[in-house]
Amino acid sequence: MTHPDDRYPPGRTQRDPWQYEAQYDTASYAPSYAPYDPFGQAGQRPPHLHQPQPSGADLAELRSAYRKLRRVSTLTALGSFVVYVVLSCWAPDLMGSEIAGELSLGMGLGVLQLLVTFAAVFWYGRSARASVDPLAGAVRERAVRPLRDAGAVR
Repeated sequence: MTHPDDRYPPGRTQRDPWQYEAQYDTASYAPSYAPYDPFGQAGQRPPHLHQPQPSGADLAELRSAYRKLRRVSTLTALGSFVVYVVLSCWAPDLMGSEIAGELSLGMGLGVLQLLVTFAAVFWYGRSARASVDPLAGAVRERAVRPLRDAGAVR
């Protein structure tokens, strides 16, 4: 059996990969590694210094539109489910009453619960395409346009 340090050249020991930091040449963004990389992995490039960031107002508007959409659809689906459960627990006689033939109010509300859930999902997708996607596209375009003009993005 070999010792874990026997896998490395003399004078080198195993290093923690999370502690390993490559030194970068800021002019060319080329990492200058030691001649021997014990893990055989290249370091990540530093973030581009001149990459434009979308303005805070654009992102705040996008977050607000997404938050509103999320809340309305979630509260619709969960609200109808909670009403169904509360009626089932505290009004079992009402839920067991017959509406038409063998169809009880509980069965009718259960089917209605499925329809409300599918309607909430459909509304979410349709509203996201109409309100959130254009805002996200505008934010993306403002962030990528300067890079595209500089020839950095194809």
